[in-house]
Amino acid sequence: MLGYDHPAHVVELYNDDNLLIDVLTRFIGGALAIGDAAIVIATKPHRMELERRLLAHGLDTAKATLQGRYVVLDATETLPKFMVNGSVDETRFNDIIGGVLSRVQSVLYNNNKERRIAAFGELVALLWAEGKPQQAIQVEQLWNDLAKKYSFSLLCAYPVTGFNNDQNIEPFLKMCQEHSGVVPNEGSLQLSSDEERLRSIAELQQRTQVLERELELRQSEERFRLLVEAVQDYAIFMLDPEGHVSSWNIGAERIKGYKPSEIIGSHFSRFYPEEDKKSGKPAWELVVAAKEGRFEDEGWRIRKDGSRFWANVVITAVKDKSGKLLGFAKVTRDFTERIRIQEALEKEVAEKREAQRQLHNSEKSLRQLSLNLLRTQDEERRRIGRDLHDSLGQYLAVLKMKLESLASLIHEKTQEKEDAAAHELAQCVSLTEDSIKEVRTVAYLLYPPMLEEMGLKSAIPWYLDGFSARSGITTTFEAETNFDRLPREVELALFRVLQESLTNVHRHSGSRIAHVCLRMEGATGVLEIEDKGKGVPLQLMEQSSQDWMGSPGVGVRGMNERMRQLGGRLHLISSESGTLVRATIPTIGSHLHSSES
Repeated sequence: MLGYDHPAHVVELYNDDNLLIDVLTRFIGGALAIGDAAIVIATKPHRMELERRLLAHGLDTAKATLQGRYVVLDATETLPKFMVNGSVDETRFNDIIGGVLSRVQSVLYNNNKERRIAAFGELVALLWAEGKPQQAIQVEQLWNDLAKKYSFSLLCAYPVTGFNNDQNIEPFLKMCQEHSGVVPNEGSLQLSSDEERLRSIAELQQRTQVLERELELRQSEERFRLLVEAVQDYAIFMLDPEGHVSSWNIGAERIKGYKPSEIIGSHFSRFYPEEDKKSGKPAWELVVAAKEGRFEDEGWRIRKDGSRFWANVVITAVKDKSGKLLGFAKVTRDFTERIRIQEALEKEVAEKREAQRQLHNSEKSLRQLSLNLLRTQDEERRRIGRDLHDSLGQYLAVLKMKLESLASLIHEKTQEKEDAAAHELAQCVSLTEDSIKEVRTVAYLLYPPMLEEMGLKSAIPWYLDGFSARSGITTTFEAETNFDRLPREVELALFRVLQESLTNVHRHSGSRIAHVCLRMEGATGVLEIEDKGKGVPLQLMEQSSQDWMGSPGVGVRGMNERMRQLGGRLHLISSESGTLVRATIPTIGSHLHSSES
């Protein structure tokens, strides 16, 4: 490798900065280490990196600068000082560069004439990078001219990107033939005689192409390395053919918890749970990957701290061109959060299903309770009706008889004197008759005996007569001749619909007529109540859950529930010309519906 040994003009071809700094450190550092002088004309990044490396080697650059044997110039600031209209001004170059050489040489001669100067110039590299090869070659030649006057060893560096055509190479080789000497070196070029000129051109072109390909490969590898190392969401690492870890990125350290120094060289089976190790799963995965080229799996893996995480793993076999197995690339991703979300989602779905099941059971229980309440209400109405008729009614009847008897006695004894008492008694008899009539009416309305004794077809006309007498609304009734008795609970449900509907006609519709129709449609009993009133308000139609039908009864919801429990339906059709309530209920097997949800 290049060192500092004797006066020479060395040309260094480089394809990356690391190669250049390595050579430059040995060249400048070698001179300073033995007490010689050094001149560095470089760009800021190269100067800073060179300074860092020289200090790392224990060289006191500050002391050398104070002694006048170490001079550093900024190449980007120095170059414009001797450029005039895009061309190199020889006088200015000699004044600037020659002046620095003269001062350093004077310092050396005052101390020891045996000391020499090591100079590095990056001026040609800047010109070469700017696409100015002719100016770069001119500067190179000016360095050669200065070498005739001053004793120094010069290192010039050229990026290989400038050697892409013969037009640049030809003058470069001619100029290099005039150098005082070129040190043989890896990455440098040695020229001898004019006879080898054509061969040198071909070699230089070939070397340039090789260096360019090498640079591209290094850059590609470096970019890929940086990419792999920077990835934090994936553990990306290499295994040797036996499964030992040979590389480790930041993502692997973050996910698995091991630092590179703790895991490199270890077998990758340490990431697996004990049950997987005992079953030989890690080795089996490598066998499958080597055979098929790829293996993918999901399962539990172990972190450094012993905690588990759910991993998605892809193992890819890495082989050379001949098919020889070089190792494996392993990519692992932590899917623990996804599994937790999935488990939480499954739990939520299960809870919702359970809630729906409980809601369904609750609805079923509520319907059953509602039906039981309706049945209890009907039974209570029947009991109250019978009590009113059989007890209170009888008491009132006896009271009436007693009052009548008392009235006759008063008339027989003192006709003239007891006129006032007789009048009062007559009023009591009348009120008693009205009470008896009202009690019987209420009893019949609560649970009409005729409905149970004669059936729905007979109970409806009786009820319509009473309704017309009380409301003043004219009613008509139409029933099929062959309409027979229905199951008790069906007749009761239809009768309650009749009561609710006629109550609504009386309270809300404003109609003066109402028509009731009872018929059979197959095995289904149908009851229709129609009026010619103003119809049901729109908001009440939209809010079907409201009990727009008033008491007695439990309103539309109760009737709907009663119909549904018996397998029937309640329909409400309303317009500006009137309202039609239509109740349909099966008459065969209806008792079965009462136990269904």
